[in-house]
Amino acid sequence: MGSERQNRMKALGAHLKRLRGEAGLTGAVLAQRAGVGQPTVSKVENGRMVPSVDVLGRLTRALGLDESTTREVRDLLVAVETAPGGVEFATPLDS
Repeated sequence: MGSERQNRMKALGAHLKRLRGEAGLTGAVLAQRAGVGQPTVSKVENGRMVPSVDVLGRLTRALGLDESTTREVRDLLVAVETAPGGVEFATPLDS
């Protein structure tokens, strides 16, 4: 079984992937609109990387999320950041 942090990373990623699907975007299109690499989107969505606050903001803006949904996503990021264990953070220049 995974760690609490890994579980939270997967929950954040799954939520972002669902929102991307609802927006009708591919990972590549979301990456382009957000100004990040497509591998970054894939890693975040698959729970292998935690987005920095900057990258998360870029993703939520590119998805056109309303304030309430953006807050939900940010809360998931905070949950990941406060869980025990180390993670790799995504930056805008990751590709």
